[in-house]
Amino acid sequence: MPWYVHFNWLTNLLAFFIGLLLYRNFPKEIKTVFLFVAFGVLTETYIKIHFHFIMRNGMPIGHFYFPIAILIAGFFFKQILNGFIKPAWIMAIIVMYEMYCIINPVFVQGLFQYPSITGSIGALLLFLFSVAYFVKVMVEAKIKKLSAEPLIWINSAFLIYYTVGFFYHSLYNLRTTASMEVAHFAIKFFALLNLLFYFIISVAFILTVNFKRTHAEKY
Repeated sequence: MPWYVHFNWLTNLLAFFIGLLLYRNFPKEIKTVFLFVAFGVLTETYIKIHFHFIMRNGMPIGHFYFPIAILIAGFFFKQILNGFIKPAWIMAIIVMYEMYCIINPVFVQGLFQYPSITGSIGALLLFLFSVAYFVKVMVEAKIKKLSAEPLIWINSAFLIYYTVGFFYHSLYNLRTTASMEVAHFAIKFFALLNLLFYFIISVAFILTVNFKRTHAEKY
């Protein structure tokens, strides 16, 4: 495997430390994204401990990661979609998803099986929320320069990552039975996507400070 497969969590750490340094300048919705990043760092740290000291089967981690990650991301989209989609609807969707995440390892996919169903459903939900935000931006037409808006960067990161993530999770069993070459290609591609995701988040964190300073100077 290429080096970036083993160290793709480095961009996660980069986003975490940038967010930690700039946290006090963040509005509430960006702070929620930072919480998402921090949870990713915590999960990656635990994965390494789990593999070295507990067991080589990391499937149970996914059953805990997906519901918490989607909950945090769902709360972020509830914040930025407020006024466009009723928050109660988003929360109702998230609650139903969380309920299925409890049912899945008990009755559908065992705790030691890859949670492809919860992973793919969660990715689909975040994809739809991301599309909804872009529709909101186009309908409201309030943003003059899209490249300077941190939320556009963050939403783009979610859209790209979870669009591919839907196919990555939903086709997990198919690619593992197809061939090792296909499985390795999928792992390498998703590792690169992970690098891109957290790099874009890092850019958004930095832009948040510039965005806030620019608006402060105007007023």
